[in-house]
Amino acid sequence: MIDGTPIAALCMSRLHDTENCRFIANLNERLVESGCSLWIYNINTDMYWNDEHPRAEAAVFDLIDYEKTDVIILMDEKIKSHEIAGRILKRAREHNVPVIVVDGSYEGTVCVRYDYTRGFEQVCRHVIEYHQAKHPHFMGGFAENPFSMERQEVFRRVCEENGIRYDEKTMVSYGNFWAKPAKAATEAIIASGNIPDAIICANDIMAINVASVLFEHGIRVPEDVIVTGFDGIDEIYYSVPPLTSASCGSSGFADSVSDAVMRCLHEGLTEGEHLVEPRLILSESCGCSTCTPPADHIHTFNDRFYRYQDDNQILAETGERMQTAEDFASASYTLFQDVIHDMTCILNSSCTDDTVNYFETKRETAFDDEMLMFFDTELKPFRQYRMSRREIVPLLGTHIRSGYPLIFVALSFMNVPLGYLCFHFHDYEITDYCKVPQLVTGLNTALGGFMNRRYQLYLLRRIEQMYRYDSLTGLLNRLSFAKSFAELKQMHGHEEMPLTVILSDLDGLKPINDHFGHAAGDNAIHTAAVALQAACPAGSLCVRFGGDEMVAVIPGQSEAEEIISRIHGYLEEYNTRSGLQYRITTSIGFFTTVLREDTDFETLVRESDAVMYLEKQRKKQKS
Repeated sequence: MIDGTPIAALCMSRLHDTENCRFIANLNERLVESGCSLWIYNINTDMYWNDEHPRAEAAVFDLIDYEKTDVIILMDEKIKSHEIAGRILKRAREHNVPVIVVDGSYEGTVCVRYDYTRGFEQVCRHVIEYHQAKHPHFMGGFAENPFSMERQEVFRRVCEENGIRYDEKTMVSYGNFWAKPAKAATEAIIASGNIPDAIICANDIMAINVASVLFEHGIRVPEDVIVTGFDGIDEIYYSVPPLTSASCGSSGFADSVSDAVMRCLHEGLTEGEHLVEPRLILSESCGCSTCTPPADHIHTFNDRFYRYQDDNQILAETGERMQTAEDFASASYTLFQDVIHDMTCILNSSCTDDTVNYFETKRETAFDDEMLMFFDTELKPFRQYRMSRREIVPLLGTHIRSGYPLIFVALSFMNVPLGYLCFHFHDYEITDYCKVPQLVTGLNTALGGFMNRRYQLYLLRRIEQMYRYDSLTGLLNRLSFAKSFAELKQMHGHEEMPLTVILSDLDGLKPINDHFGHAAGDNAIHTAAVALQAACPAGSLCVRFGGDEMVAVIPGQSEAEEIISRIHGYLEEYNTRSGLQYRITTSIGFFTTVLREDTDFETLVRESDAVMYLEKQRKKQKS
């Protein structure tokens, strides 16, 4: 519950299917009337019952906050994954949240499902008893599928009750619930010469294709063979001829589910079963008059199949711009398009770390505790910010008060969760709901490409750093320095710019190595390099010239003595606070000249080296 509003979490698949859209609209209207807010957790594809490798989009169900959720509605047949259903049920029990299972059955839940047996019996009796079919045939799904077996048993029983001798070998075929197998099974029936006077199919897709094959062979429907389906999908109204079926769509559950939600919230209901009887749809394929489709069907088909050509092009261009964006803020601004509205995008904060390969990093959870509010169409002025995952979305109270569902979908790339989208539409337009998988697919690709490119650029910087810089000192290596010095001469050699060369040579490296080990010697070299780099002005070229020799080339006016003093001061301070048993000191020589196009660096070094050698000799004599 949030601010006194009960939250019902609907777990489902394929939000964009027409029947699901109708179910959501009908269910939400009833829940809103009762003061309840509907939150939808959606995957765009079925998971299938035996899927051993669930896709990352299923991480959306991990977003459910069971401490704020008052009831779970699990559309079991839509999701099609016992593993996912089990995970949701387990967490719901841990938090004492009641679960309503739609079109499925689990112990300790409220089950709302169709009475498929009664619905299919209506179809069989209509064909056999009303139309007096004497040689009916059953087109089942898969041979061992429980739904198919259940409908086959109904067919057998109705046949025998009407004096028709049932013979499974000649009266049953299997079309695997799909088009191509159903066509092949129908061809086999025709080839056998034992053509029935009715083919009663276990679903609509098979029935539509059975009728198609019969017509190809000059067999009329329904004059020669009655054909019926079972499901009530929209396509039955536009098949040739329009198909007799029974309505088993999601929308038929809305009343029963909303009633169950209210009983869970107000009566403490936690278990029980409610059967919904499918509605018989009579049409021309059995010889009855044509059934008029719902008024929104033509509009729905038109919008679903012809609307998105331009949108796809815009999203493709948006994805390309996002992948080449400089940073996350710039990437988000590419989403301000007319085709994107009523949407929030939340990313894992770890997505922003371009120093690691996000898609190869092992993750403990799908979503971070801290998230990045990446994009929001309603937040004005728009700004990105870090947020707790429990915050869910910006403007949450406003969205709840709107009376429309919040729709959550996970983002993923290479099967790794990136974050989630929240859609907060202000209507139930099929065009908006159908756009959800389109937007998710586009954003998955765009964000994944953007993050991979950022990591590649990071690797390129690292490679360039390895190529240009000495790994121990961080100074330029000789090859990189030679290139930089040549560029300096090309740019300023004609100006006769003042140039100072400082050569620093570490004192006593061999005794340090001999007495304290090579790690100590490396530390001494590194510290001397840091001192040189820190003392020189910006724009200086500092290079590790030899083992313990470092050179700084300083273009423009500079005070060499002051720079050398800073080097010695840095090392003196380091020796005082380091507590090491050895001291780090350097001998330094410098040479000042004018930069010309023919200036030879080796000559400059020799001049500086001579001064440095004198400094070393002076130190030895003094000691």
